[in-house]
Amino acid sequence: MDTENRSVIEHYTRNNLMKRILDALAGAGHDPDNLTIAALSEIDHLHGGGLATTEVQAELAEIPKGCHVLDAGCGIGGPSRYLADCYGCTVEAIDLTPEYVEVARQLIEKVGLGDKITVKVGSVTELPYADQSFDVVLSQNVSMNVADKSAMFNEAFRVLKPNGIFTFSHLAEGPNAPPIYPLPWAHTPDVSFLETPQKITEILSFAGFIEIEDKASMARSKPGAPPPPGTIGGASAMGDDLPMRIQNSIQSNQEGRLIPMMVVARRPS
Repeated sequence: MDTENRSVIEHYTRNNLMKRILDALAGAGHDPDNLTIAALSEIDHLHGGGLATTEVQAELAEIPKGCHVLDAGCGIGGPSRYLADCYGCTVEAIDLTPEYVEVARQLIEKVGLGDKITVKVGSVTELPYADQSFDVVLSQNVSMNVADKSAMFNEAFRVLKPNGIFTFSHLAEGPNAPPIYPLPWAHTPDVSFLETPQKITEILSFAGFIEIEDKASMARSKPGAPPPPGTIGGASAMGDDLPMRIQNSIQSNQEGRLIPMMVVARRPS
């Protein structure tokens, strides 16, 4: 395993993560022995805006009902569960962090979606799937930890069916970079790989994608636009200092150090 991947895994790994999550849910009044997708949604979407951002992204990307989705960098599986439950999708999910994958599997079984979602350990730059396997590839705030974005985007292109959708959220480098560290995805710059919005679009185009759109402004302008992350337990999965790291991200956005992106691109037919 290369140093970059090892550093990313170390950043996201927490001890006793499942217990931390169940304790946080119990503290919010939920029954850990009878979990629901709605209860989990307060904790399992590991990105700014929580469930609301996932809902908006799925809508703006026009993800078809009942399609086959790859959740590339799935965390503990929140978006996978949302798409399986609300869109009837069959989901393959992959993440670099073994602890996240194990917790995702357990939570999927607890809410009865084991027949709809499969989770495995792996990298978004070396996807263990056949060519043209998926209707949609979805990633949420994963690409900031990926130095080789060409490899990530080429792999997304490879596994998509003709006319398939690639949608991902990303925090790009702003004109007033660098951002303020620590941030939710990186305590230090050595595992943070941002690129400018223009460069992101160039890499996507070179990989073969067409109809490349950044829909971040549409996401922000929609009624009920995504609020800050959920109140219970983002720190359970991401670290006790998460509120401070989120505040750094917000400030970096306000100061033009970061630029939010919500990209929707398409593989040609």
